[in-house]
Amino acid sequence: MLFCLAAVSAQQKKIYFEADLLEYDEDLRDGAEQYTGHVVFRHGNTVGYCDTALHFRDRNQLHAFGHRVRIIVNDSVTLFGDFLIYDGNARTVSISRNVILKDKTAALYTDSLIYDLNDDLGYYLTGGRMVSDSNTLTSRIGYYNTKTNMADLYDSVHLVNETYIGDSRSASYNTSSEIVYFTARTHLYSAENDFYTDLGWYDTKGKQLLLDGNAELHNEGQSLYGDSLFYDDNISFGQGWQNVCLIDTVKNYIVQGNYMEFMDKNYALVTDSMLLILIDNGDSLYLHSDTLHVLFDTAQSPKSFFVYNKVKFYRDDMQGACDSMVYHVEDSTITMYYNPVVWSDANQLTGDTIRFNILDSVNMSMELCRSAFIVSSVYDDETEFNQIKGLNIVGIIYDKHLTRVDVIGNAESLYYILEEDSSLVGINSAATSEMRILFEDNEIQSIVFYNDPDGKLYPDAELHAKDRQLKDFRWLNAYRPATRHDIFTMPVERVSTQPANDEDAPGNDEKPENP
Repeated sequence: MLFCLAAVSAQQKKIYFEADLLEYDEDLRDGAEQYTGHVVFRHGNTVGYCDTALHFRDRNQLHAFGHRVRIIVNDSVTLFGDFLIYDGNARTVSISRNVILKDKTAALYTDSLIYDLNDDLGYYLTGGRMVSDSNTLTSRIGYYNTKTNMADLYDSVHLVNETYIGDSRSASYNTSSEIVYFTARTHLYSAENDFYTDLGWYDTKGKQLLLDGNAELHNEGQSLYGDSLFYDDNISFGQGWQNVCLIDTVKNYIVQGNYMEFMDKNYALVTDSMLLILIDNGDSLYLHSDTLHVLFDTAQSPKSFFVYNKVKFYRDDMQGACDSMVYHVEDSTITMYYNPVVWSDANQLTGDTIRFNILDSVNMSMELCRSAFIVSSVYDDETEFNQIKGLNIVGIIYDKHLTRVDVIGNAESLYYILEEDSSLVGINSAATSEMRILFEDNEIQSIVFYNDPDGKLYPDAELHAKDRQLKDFRWLNAYRPATRHDIFTMPVERVSTQPANDEDAPGNDEKPENP
């Protein structure tokens, strides 16, 4: 009831005028009163200025025109234009030609605008441009609430500021906070970066950006994808959540995970279903662990990869597992810590620490440091095993195959000698300080013993079962990934060993220091 009375009262308010000249003629424009020269009109708290005005008293309406029409809606909103229709009953303003709406936070330019004084809402349907501080937004259709300072823009929305240019079908903009809200698929770009998102916001004053929904970031040589991406330009810090994927076409690697954070030219961290793919001419290496930590040089190139907790990797010619791993790109070294195991062809290689020195994608040397052990199955049923053991072992991998092994310190071997038809000749057991084993076609071709070896060839029946495995023997083939998908399953059980001294080795369940 109170609302109805207020509405009737508002409709009954008359429009009052001041002018140099008043003319009235019943035949003049439907009986309108014409005010000319320094016209001022008032309706409630609204005040207008124009050269000429026509007042239609019967319907409480006026038309204003002249060199410049100006209407002050309240103490913060002013409208400018060349022609105006003011409806005192409906409390609406229709203003056209060279229209400007100004308030304390923005200026809106258009050719035609309707402003509803009841809702503090102005809108245009034929194209408009909003300017707020360093931001300019244009669109075909726009609604601007001067009370909330919120503009809703539709159809061919275009944003320009000092940092980015953006295009979208629809967006909202708060002229007070200077935050742009993306409400449709949006492309935001600069000279260095291209962003795409379905939803999100861009704080143009705080220089922060949230992309939410099929988010993409592209720059020279790199593409980042995720369900959601956040970036703070002030500190060059970013985060990504769910289905995050970084593709580097220059350095040929892919990183995936459900959480990522990064600092430009500093570091990146990926966790939750982390997958690292090192691409190499169709023979890619796939690696999974709990967490990946990458350090970058000043050129934004990776210089070190720290991988820790339940590491497992797969490549067609080589597979492996450990608890922690470090890859230094500059000197091409990979070091595996805590319970490491590598499978190469038919061979299983273990040690307290395993280190690779990479020459290229198919040639490398490796070191099994302390408690070094190499095992291969003699028969398909995995009941008998060739074994090589020592304090340290250095191996040479040529063209993806193990070709030579040097055992240094406390060398032991147990080797099954077979006829060409695979019948067993005997079992050679030997011990010495050092030995060298040469391989061909994944089979032992010769063994050279140094420094007074002690050995014996046993007939099959004379070597007891307990003597057919060297001390600390382990067969871990059940953990070996047969495909790249297996790296996400069955981490190798830990044994109580410690890695060789290495300042890069992260502690068990510890990550390297944050840079």
